[in-house]
Amino acid sequence: MTEETRLRKFITKRFIKTLVIVAVAEFFISTFISRLIIPHAIPALIPQLGDLSELSAGTIGFIVFMIIVRILASLIGEVVPPAGPALIRFVNSHMGSLGFVDSDNVIANLPTGSKIVLVFFLIASAVVMLLPIVAGSWFFSAAVSREFRKLDEIRAAEQKTYDRKRYLMISDIAHDLKTPMTTVAGYARALSEGMIAVDKQQEYLDTITAKTERMNDIVQMLFNYARLDSDGFELVMSDVDICELLRECVASAYTDIEEAGDEIDVDIPESVIKCKIDKVQLSRSINNLLVNAVKHNAKGTKIYVGLKDEYDTVRIFVADSGEAIAQELAEKLFEPFVMGDESRSSKGGSGLGLSVSKKICELHQGRIKLVQNNDMTRYQLDKIYKKVFVISLPVENA
Repeated sequence: MTEETRLRKFITKRFIKTLVIVAVAEFFISTFISRLIIPHAIPALIPQLGDLSELSAGTIGFIVFMIIVRILASLIGEVVPPAGPALIRFVNSHMGSLGFVDSDNVIANLPTGSKIVLVFFLIASAVVMLLPIVAGSWFFSAAVSREFRKLDEIRAAEQKTYDRKRYLMISDIAHDLKTPMTTVAGYARALSEGMIAVDKQQEYLDTITAKTERMNDIVQMLFNYARLDSDGFELVMSDVDICELLRECVASAYTDIEEAGDEIDVDIPESVIKCKIDKVQLSRSINNLLVNAVKHNAKGTKIYVGLKDEYDTVRIFVADSGEAIAQELAEKLFEPFVMGDESRSSKGGSGLGLSVSKKICELHQGRIKLVQNNDMTRYQLDKIYKKVFVISLPVENA
């Protein structure tokens, strides 16, 4: 669940909770005032209105409203003469319909002190009745403000982590490029100065070619990673048979698998399963997993590639019988440039392949994860496989 989703759920729940509490408090306060306070307070100030305790809460509220209108009418009549009489007639007609005869004169002839007390009493009653709404609004806004501050703090921490990883990435890029560049520069200088025997020159040229290809691999993978991470990048979506795409990925990796002395087991349905995906990018994600399975396992490793259509999800499996990955490394395997030292120095990996695969899966609203050893039983794979990378894509994209 993203922080934005969590915040939306929090605001919705807090709003409903506040609304219920305010409604209950408002009901009890308004009932208390309209049934116990007003029916005794108003007759004490205006005895001519009689006993109000037998009237409904709505009727009492209406009478209070009429009294307020009548007092306002006398004030408005002084400023806008035509408006005053109109409001007074309005009060007379409605108070008369409730059985209060000559109520206008009763209210008009109240002593000044009683009018002042009555006005303050009605204002105080209105304020008390509004207290739950005001208090509820304040508590709701305070709670939401706290959550927004928490979200800002989380984003600030994430940005700090992102910046730290970016600096580490730059350091790793420099490290990964420096070694082959030093080798290429040294070998090229030795060749140009005639320091290498003729029978050794081809060996040096082959080394220069290999190191150059490694640098190109690092730069190309970094370009793909940065491109996927840019704001302007968009997938080119189309309806693709995911089974055929997976077969093409296996075919493209078959030669490397064979040359490495590995075996491959393929379990892809013969049926057509259409998914709306970016064929180029998803192929890159799967190919990265196949390349890793070849590069980072011993000779003779058995590799499994499979696909299952599971109700609302399509799952792609790339498993191998190689050694499981240490838990400490497995937890951060999808971060940029996370590799074992031996892999970095001797097996030609860039450390970005899995990061690229993860970003591609997330852009497809899917996910990728590493599952190892006993946790693999739910996928019903052969026991010879020690680890499996699982790509899950939602069917609603199909």
